[in-house]
Amino acid sequence: MRFYFFIFLVLYACFSCNQRQSGSSSEQRNRRRAQVAIVSPRNNEQQPLGAKVNLSVRALSDAEKIDSVRWFVNGIWLTTTQGNDAEWDTGQQTTGSQRIEAAAHYSSGQRDIVSTNVILLAPRSPVQYSFRVINVFPHDPKAFTQGLLFHDGYLYESTGLLGESTLRKVNLHTGKPEKLVELPTEMFGEGLALVDERLIQLTWKNQVAFVYNKNDFTLLNRINYNIREGWGLTFDGTHLLMTDGSANLYFLDKNDLREIKRIEICDDKGPVHRLNELEYIDGKLWANVFLTDDILIIDPLTGAVTGRIDMSNLLHARDKTPETDVLNGIAYDAENKRIFVTGKNWSKLFEIQIRSLVLAGL
Repeated sequence: MRFYFFIFLVLYACFSCNQRQSGSSSEQRNRRRAQVAIVSPRNNEQQPLGAKVNLSVRALSDAEKIDSVRWFVNGIWLTTTQGNDAEWDTGQQTTGSQRIEAAAHYSSGQRDIVSTNVILLAPRSPVQYSFRVINVFPHDPKAFTQGLLFHDGYLYESTGLLGESTLRKVNLHTGKPEKLVELPTEMFGEGLALVDERLIQLTWKNQVAFVYNKNDFTLLNRINYNIREGWGLTFDGTHLLMTDGSANLYFLDKNDLREIKRIEICDDKGPVHRLNELEYIDGKLWANVFLTDDILIIDPLTGAVTGRIDMSNLLHARDKTPETDVLNGIAYDAENKRIFVTGKNWSKLFEIQIRSLVLAGL
């Protein structure tokens, strides 16, 4: 009996092996090599936003005759051609990586889909700006500034560090908080935005946003979000704009922080990473770049960096201590057209004006 059982096992194993080999052959046939390749644009080719880019495929053999090609940009149909070439006008796109797909249809009824990526850059170099200081105000040197905004005569500030993170309503002229709440010790405070009567405060790695009543700092809600880290936050009147330390700018629903869309911020050289504290000023997005003295001016409709402000030497050496950290914090007084900047653990907050180096003849 054992002999027959052994024979059964051997036969079953051989049958299973044949089935696996047969299935593998079937899968290999289904995964046949594409008979076309995209020859233009090259993978990760860089082009200025607004350029007209040639799209072209080439047959790899004479086995299939191309009947038509359907072109897609980021999954959206662009055009269908009877030949191998098409033109893509990038004027309606945003900066950053764009996925190009070509669906080649053959006379035989077969179809191949091939893809490539194009990186669209800002169409011109950013305007270089200098600054001048209009006024200087005191700032709490123990405030590790992560988010900053101005409303109705007061600064609202989010500070970071584990066990030290706070939300503050600050008197501009004294630098002292008139209202303050502490975050839970495991939370690291980050960007801050005002939406109607609600203050929304991000956290760094906790993926939690706190929503407060602006007037009395009553906690109204805690919202979980799916973006990996919270860095900068501002409000453009419709969406919350958020950064996470990458080159991505996220457009979020103002009520539940659901992601609506994202764009990749680029200058004329490539994507710009470490976008930090944000402020929306007269239709433009201003952003600190972490670990630099730069503030970028960004077109939020296209993702293009249009200006760069060199803020080096803003804080004098005599005002620095071992605790003084990087530039971070931009606030805008829309009523009086005033711009305020500060940094983490800085003892001063500055009202500034900027001017183009080109227009200044420098």
